[in-house]
Amino acid sequence: MGKPTHAVVVGASTTGLIAAMAAARHFDRVTVLERDPLPTEPQWRKGAPQSRHVHLLLSRGENIIETYFPGLMDELITAGGRRVDMSGDTKWFYAGGWKARFGSGVTMSCQSKGLLEWSLRQRVTRLNNVTVLDRAEVAEFSAATGRITGAIMRDGTAHESDLLIDAGGRNSRTSARLADLGFGQVEISELPVDVGYATGLFEIPPGRRDWQSLIVHPRYPDTKLGVIIPVEGNRWLVTLVGWRGDHPSHDPAAFLQFAKALAVPDLHDAIADATLLGPIALHRFPGNLRRHYERLRNMPDGLAVIGDACCSFNPIYAQGMSQGATAARFLDETLREHAGTPDPMAGFTAKFQKRYSKFVDLCWFISTTEEYRDPTVAVSRPLWAPLANWYLEQVHELTWKNQKVAQRFLEVMHLLRTPAALLEPTIAARVLAHGLTARH
Repeated sequence: MGKPTHAVVVGASTTGLIAAMAAARHFDRVTVLERDPLPTEPQWRKGAPQSRHVHLLLSRGENIIETYFPGLMDELITAGGRRVDMSGDTKWFYAGGWKARFGSGVTMSCQSKGLLEWSLRQRVTRLNNVTVLDRAEVAEFSAATGRITGAIMRDGTAHESDLLIDAGGRNSRTSARLADLGFGQVEISELPVDVGYATGLFEIPPGRRDWQSLIVHPRYPDTKLGVIIPVEGNRWLVTLVGWRGDHPSHDPAAFLQFAKALAVPDLHDAIADATLLGPIALHRFPGNLRRHYERLRNMPDGLAVIGDACCSFNPIYAQGMSQGATAARFLDETLREHAGTPDPMAGFTAKFQKRYSKFVDLCWFISTTEEYRDPTVAVSRPLWAPLANWYLEQVHELTWKNQKVAQRFLEVMHLLRTPAALLEPTIAARVLAHGLTARH
């Protein structure tokens, strides 16, 4: 085949833009195809209504973005974003108690999703070998000799590719397109959660407070969660979340009543007299969804499926952007390993999807373990779920007072360590001692 020259990225999402930057290191040309009209200023895209809600960029995602977009995080802060320490700057009520406050060094980048995507897009479009096209909707894939060879658009335009990267989000049709082309059915795992979101943008009221971000997280079977983060323009994004049909409303008075019903009054008190700057946005998330491309026996070369197109997790765990960024890094690494071979795309797809799936396994475990507490979520829970739930409950309670456990929990949450880090002997000893002595 020779040196591959053209990569096509479907979707100008955060994941798609990072993937485009990674692909630009390996291909002469990269074309990004975005179905929606792209805004010319930092605002949410109409085709991604969930971008109006709180999005936390975890430390792992921030580190990867900084690798491909040096200095971007500082640019976001200059534009009004904040870097918030998850313990020192965050007041966090978790499963019955307030987490310990200390300087953890584990930070989240807080800004609107619109500002983040716009900033990424500005950088990507400056590259001489990258073209971003909006209003460009893919109708089908082309294939030949067991490979995906490009994308055919609704208007009949064809974009031939050596590698097609699907970063088109949860509603991706790649699995159906592969079946239509004769490559077989992709296995799917689902775990319903029926989560509803409501988000308001508020002017930050005057006054002193000992936090920049506030989180109120429930203990099962409670169904209500609330988050405040600071964003550009001296504003708060306030997202309220409810499970199992107990969803917040777009009505401002009902929004406040939902906040008042949280486990502690702090969030309600913070926004009770704050100025709401626009209509309250709603979003519904049906459940965790994973498409197992790594298991498809007849997986064609010339394709990579990443981000929510491959695996979509309950957004309350904030993994979406960071796991998408990790996929882009794996793309970069796998392309580098195949460079210089007689046919760099031969075997690339299977190798990449299997590598990526191991990371997705960790994200799936983190995001679904807590869901298995609810007997209505899954007809049959994994055998390990009750023990994992018990163990994590002890971890959560220890984070109220024990800085070492709180630090390790944050590192796992931010995907800097695997969940196995919570089983280290010094952590496990504390967990087991607490479990044997705690009284509820």
